[in-house]
Amino acid sequence: MKFHINELIMWMKNGNVRKLFFKPNKVNIVTGESNTGKTVIWAIIDYCLFSSEPQIPEDIINENVDWYGINFNINDEVYTIAREGINLFGTPSTEYYFSGSGEIPEKPEKNINEDEIKKYMEAQFEINDKVVIPYGGKEIRQGSKISLRYFLLFNTQGENTIVNSDTFFDKQTQLKYKEALERIFDLSIGIDTVRETLIKEKLISLENERKKMSKKSIALEKENKLFEKNMRDLLLKAKEYQLISDLSKSFEEELNEIKHVILQENESIPSTEINDFDKLDKQRWELIKKIKKLKRFENEYNSYKSLIDNNIDSLQPIEYIHNNYSEIIETPLVKEFVSQLKVELNEIKRSIKKKSPVKIDVKSQLNSLQTELYKINTAINLLPQNYKQFDNHKQKYVLIGEIKTRMQIYEKDWEEENYDTQIQLLSKEIDELKKQLGNREDKKEAVIRLLQEIIQVYLDKSENALANYAGFKAVFDHRDKKLRLQKPFSTVVENVIGSSSNHLFLHLCLFLGLHELIMRQEVPFVAPFLFLDQPSRPYYDNKAEKAKSDSDRAKITIAMQLLNDFVTRVNDELKREFQFIVLEHIPSEIWTENSMNNFYLVEEFRDGNKLIRNEDINHNHPPSQE
Repeated sequence: MKFHINELIMWMKNGNVRKLFFKPNKVNIVTGESNTGKTVIWAIIDYCLFSSEPQIPEDIINENVDWYGINFNINDEVYTIAREGINLFGTPSTEYYFSGSGEIPEKPEKNINEDEIKKYMEAQFEINDKVVIPYGGKEIRQGSKISLRYFLLFNTQGENTIVNSDTFFDKQTQLKYKEALERIFDLSIGIDTVRETLIKEKLISLENERKKMSKKSIALEKENKLFEKNMRDLLLKAKEYQLISDLSKSFEEELNEIKHVILQENESIPSTEINDFDKLDKQRWELIKKIKKLKRFENEYNSYKSLIDNNIDSLQPIEYIHNNYSEIIETPLVKEFVSQLKVELNEIKRSIKKKSPVKIDVKSQLNSLQTELYKINTAINLLPQNYKQFDNHKQKYVLIGEIKTRMQIYEKDWEEENYDTQIQLLSKEIDELKKQLGNREDKKEAVIRLLQEIIQVYLDKSENALANYAGFKAVFDHRDKKLRLQKPFSTVVENVIGSSSNHLFLHLCLFLGLHELIMRQEVPFVAPFLFLDQPSRPYYDNKAEKAKSDSDRAKITIAMQLLNDFVTRVNDELKREFQFIVLEHIPSEIWTENSMNNFYLVEEFRDGNKLIRNEDINHNHPPSQE
């Protein structure tokens, strides 16, 4: 990807044409006094690149400009875009002029609409319908096409950002651009490809569908359980009136039987065998007796074991006396008595050991009997205990109608396709897509490691300006999109690094590192271009137009040398092109005295020379320009 701006053009209302000329592979400097219009230069470029929130002031600037335009190169083609000025109410114009051959007209006229020119421009950056937002947010919709303007976040460092300690990218106070940065960052530096972005979008869609399916499955399961509970009550009632057989059957069999009654409109299907209730009730009482006997036996057996343990404990003093005989009066009579007690104690222990313990798993049998009792109780509850007669046919048909209505309510969900099958198919597709993504975390870690390695090159070049942080290592915080510094031979990562001078160098090193990484990764979406608004702010007194100290002048010289060397590195090592546009207050001696061959002075806004000159103005206006 090649990109550079050749000209900024303003067609004035008095007929003049004001131009600024820029060069490729240069650090293009616009320097000069305050209030001369320098900061409006990027606002004009941004406005021509479809900004819906122009930052061009009405006073002096917009009130004297009829059309704004830029002439630029993409790869080996030259283009011109011009946009009509902002109206008195601050509304941006929808009138555009476009030339695919770079022609700059004497006075632009609308020849294209915004959507057409956006589509053409995005195609040059290989942004098509496949380059989409992988996941949505409050402002950005998932699956929507990524705007060319989102990638411009990598191309600017505004005056309020470039020395900010918390924010490294412009427009992060706007939710739309904050969400955009999070969603395009990995694509911009080559962690993700377009194909992987599409896979991620598909994965998110499938996972959302699986969640919905799981919720439906849970809801259906609850409905089916409620249906079964209500139907069991009605089936019991149908058995009482002998509409269906009272024999024990599964729920599905009884449901089919009642369906048959409803469809055939049979008078009744009386039981053809003896009622099961008495038989089941007898089995229930037998089980209850067995359970009581087992529990009684378990209690008695536990008492028996406790008694034996107590008897053994009561004999323990004999053991102690025998082992500690020396502590009592040693007489032949006492010795003989203690020895006899010891013999009898051993006999008692041997006798207890010979008694075999009861070899029965009482708890297991109890659990088995209680489970069987639960099943019998459930079966009994499904059987009518008293049979009833319909008083008339109307009463019978009311019951049948109630059953039929209840079944119709749930019939659709009851016959619904099995959600579990659909969930399994979705899970299989999700697993297949994840395999295609491979181990993304390994790739992400490798790219971040490469970015830190590149940034370190620029930090090392800046160490004379970093004071106490010279020699610290680059640590990129992927989550917050920030550059941090790690103390050498330590795990300590500094969160606070002090002065705005240090913040300036962190911003410069991060963005130089990002652009080198993007070029090495051959990502086509980000232009090799960087606009910097007053990087000398920590060092120069804007009113006096001079460095605050010799130390500050040395630091801004290091910063400018960093930009100069970056162009050389990109040209020589990467065989690529890169363009800076830098707005400054610094004098030209900074680069001329230090042999910075890649610097180019666009214009110096001093001694009455401004963005909008006196000859560009129709009437007398106050001299102040923002």
